[in-house]
Amino acid sequence: MAGRNTLPGVGEEQGHDRSGRARPWRRVLRAGRLRDGSRRGPRRARRARCVWPRIRRARVHLAGLRRAARAARRPGGELNPSLLVVVQRYGDVPGGAEAHARSVVQRLAPHFAIEVATTNSTDYLSWRGDLTAGLDRVDGVTVRRFPVERPRAWNFKLYERRAFRSRHTLEDERAFIDAQGPYAPELLDFLFKRGRDYDHVLFFTYIYYPTVLGLPLVPERAVLVPTAHEESAIGLAAYKPVFHAPRAIAYNTEEERRMVWRRFRNERVSNEIVGVGIDVPAERNATRFREKHGITGPYLLYVGRIGVSKGSRELFANYERWRASDPAHDVSLVLIGDAETRVPKTSGIVHLGRLGEQDKWDALAGCAAFVMPSLLESLSLVTLEAWAAGRPVIVDAHSPVLAGMARRAGAGLAYHGPAEFAEICELLIDDPALADRLGRSGADFVARTYTWPRVVDSYLDLFAEVRARLH
Repeated sequence: MAGRNTLPGVGEEQGHDRSGRARPWRRVLRAGRLRDGSRRGPRRARRARCVWPRIRRARVHLAGLRRAARAARRPGGELNPSLLVVVQRYGDVPGGAEAHARSVVQRLAPHFAIEVATTNSTDYLSWRGDLTAGLDRVDGVTVRRFPVERPRAWNFKLYERRAFRSRHTLEDERAFIDAQGPYAPELLDFLFKRGRDYDHVLFFTYIYYPTVLGLPLVPERAVLVPTAHEESAIGLAAYKPVFHAPRAIAYNTEEERRMVWRRFRNERVSNEIVGVGIDVPAERNATRFREKHGITGPYLLYVGRIGVSKGSRELFANYERWRASDPAHDVSLVLIGDAETRVPKTSGIVHLGRLGEQDKWDALAGCAAFVMPSLLESLSLVTLEAWAAGRPVIVDAHSPVLAGMARRAGAGLAYHGPAEFAEICELLIDDPALADRLGRSGADFVARTYTWPRVVDSYLDLFAEVRARLH
């Protein structure tokens, strides 16, 4: 392999357009670059400090450019402020952060002249440009889709290993962010030229290229929804500016906020625990689900992506061990969602693939318990949905967010290993009254905490504070 960074566009070429000309936003990012202060030898990125000497003073001359979003008039004639939402994927795509962003856009649309800036990809593993770049409409909202100029690197894991080892450079971190993608420099061009046409810019998900490089271009009007959790990437120095630059941060849970404060010492940034609202359908029919999919007897339910990062292998192993040790409990494990890893052919495991919303809610209504084995969550929408459906939740005790939520809600049980997983499953199967009682507690928790009126009011308060500081 010639050189350290072999991806096209990584390193020195990364800030150039297709004609080879330097992209102007690179100057702004360099003005706020990370420095570690060392003069020679390998640099330790974890000791890096970030400086922002010019980003907040940067001015973009927009002569001849009309506003990207025209303010909408309220019934009384008053203009709504404009809002641009930046997220890596948008529309009918799987993914908790993307679903979160879409639901927030739908609820904020009456209050803002709102647009979305995203990529033309639906697959976060490859970042293939499988949608048409350009203007689109989703739920009546204008969506600007920018092209992903290259797919995720085939040797992405190499860049990941370099960035995550104890001794690495800031160049290694930047190469990792570029290789991870989605690499969409035209989206950054748009933010550089037009970002200040909007009153607010709301960024979803701290970890991806559009947020890492886009937020520093409009920090004075940026609000961040980090969807952060404990993982190797969050320890990289390149992410520190993402948590210090925005005017406000909307956290999902108290556990997420505490973790971010502990890592970045950014308590000075205005913030609030906002979360998301849960839409509960009026009708949920467990019998309909069973008849449609041939499910008999009690079942545990998992909904979401089926992959290594979601704890799926551990879930399969725990379930198989429990069933082998106690065949008297004839309990199925029903899986709803796309599989990114192999699903065992074990008797009792039923993979139904990706289903519609009504099927999902019908499945939730009929399950003995919902299982969420993932450790890497800032908030689990489907866990909240399970509680809203009145069902108890089984979570891994090593997930601070999920275990903390289950404890506060009084609506779930946490396991520390296979033995406790089996004990909890048997307890909830053998004592349906207990399961129902926990489920009712969960429904009360969601109705009290995760309601759209409260979420919308929280966003409006944060944006009002940002506007006040702009003028």
